[in-house]
Amino acid sequence: MKKQPKRRSLLAAPADGGRIFRNGLYSTAILAAAVVLVILINLIVQAIPSKYTEFDLSESGLYTLGDTSKQVAEGLTQDVTIYYLCETGNEDAIITKLLDQYAAASSHIHWEQKDPAVYPTFASQYGAEQVSGGSLIVDAGTGSDVLDAADLYVYDYSDYSNYSVRFDGEQQITSALYRLTSGEASQAYYTTNHGERALSDSLVNALKAQNIQTQELNLLSSTIPDDCALLIINCPANDFTGSDGAVDEISMLEDYLAGGGRILLTTDAYYSTPNLDAVMAEFGLSRVEGLVVEGDANHSLYGYNYYLLPDYATVSESTALDGLDTSSYILMQMAQGIQITENDAVTAEPLLLSSSSAYSKVAGYNMTTTEKEDGDIDGPFNLAVWARNDDTDAQVIWIGCSNMDDEALYTSVPGNCDFLVGCAASLTGQSSDIVIDSKALEADQLTIPSGTATVVGLVFLLAVPVGLLVAGAAVTIRRRRR
Repeated sequence: MKKQPKRRSLLAAPADGGRIFRNGLYSTAILAAAVVLVILINLIVQAIPSKYTEFDLSESGLYTLGDTSKQVAEGLTQDVTIYYLCETGNEDAIITKLLDQYAAASSHIHWEQKDPAVYPTFASQYGAEQVSGGSLIVDAGTGSDVLDAADLYVYDYSDYSNYSVRFDGEQQITSALYRLTSGEASQAYYTTNHGERALSDSLVNALKAQNIQTQELNLLSSTIPDDCALLIINCPANDFTGSDGAVDEISMLEDYLAGGGRILLTTDAYYSTPNLDAVMAEFGLSRVEGLVVEGDANHSLYGYNYYLLPDYATVSESTALDGLDTSSYILMQMAQGIQITENDAVTAEPLLLSSSSAYSKVAGYNMTTTEKEDGDIDGPFNLAVWARNDDTDAQVIWIGCSNMDDEALYTSVPGNCDFLVGCAASLTGQSSDIVIDSKALEADQLTIPSGTATVVGLVFLLAVPVGLLVAGAAVTIRRRRR
């Protein structure tokens, strides 16, 4: 009787079962190791400062500190805490990332978020009960500054059909840091009672950002204060009185300068101020007769050759241009030249210049044509001049234009305000570098001419697809031949 072969039990393990088990165990271990590695890498990357792992791709550098802000932050010697008053979940990413940048730039800067719902009385410690959500409080220990959320963004309505929004937070924060840590503010007084033009709000705020406080001064009722670091005389329509007047204002100016005083003066060719001009003559400065007209179209506003676009001079003594963007335009309407006469006791140099093609119309505001005529004076001309008395260290800056400080111009010609701030900062000894432009939230649209658009369209609609088909066919043929 033949033995029947033994049937393999269905429950018996296959011969290669051990190998499959080992492979599965090995795969599981590799997967677990990979997961652990990914977690470790993620933790390491999170520990790295964001400045090394995040990149600012915005056109205006919204999430990157400018060089000026970095210099201010790196120069701090005292701790500063910035409080962000914002409800949890409503944070502005632009602001939080900017605060991260400040904290990364200096070990002396820290920031905290304070939710008004959780800390309802926190803002009252700084007198900021009425500020809106999203505001900032900069606390330097010895003083503090409140930056309202409404001031962190600037709305430009210069285009009547639309408006644009720009972020001004970096300017606000850096200015606050500078004001709170650079010592006592400089006091600037601006004269009144002579028909002077009032200082614009933009200029006053810009001077405040430079740690320069402004106050009005009427010489009929007060003398020049001892703490006057700068006296601003902004286009007087009437002359300052001398010894024959009720108050000898000229003697006040001369005594102030004899003690090393500083004056920032703007004048208009329309107004005659011989007493004030005599004070400037002591610095070797005098007016050029008439109004300057540009013969070079590149140095004047289109269609208005008496609206000048001057050049920045190359200076060696004055610090008025330090930190300024000298590629930024300055607009001077109806300007008058200023002549420098050599004086052994005075050092003087121009700050702004016309082109060599300019000429001065001696008829001034009575000119009937802007064309050059016989008797007109050839240029170039000094349009803004700095001078220093080397014995007393008194300094003056004379600008031959009354419209430099014009609120309506600042949105399109910011260089005017920057220049005035640079002059004031130079005369008071403050830093002139705290001038930071606001940043656009939107990139400018790319405008492509119709001809170029047609060519680009043909390339993407025809050339690219045909190229891909040809390349694919070539690869297929090569493979089949193999």
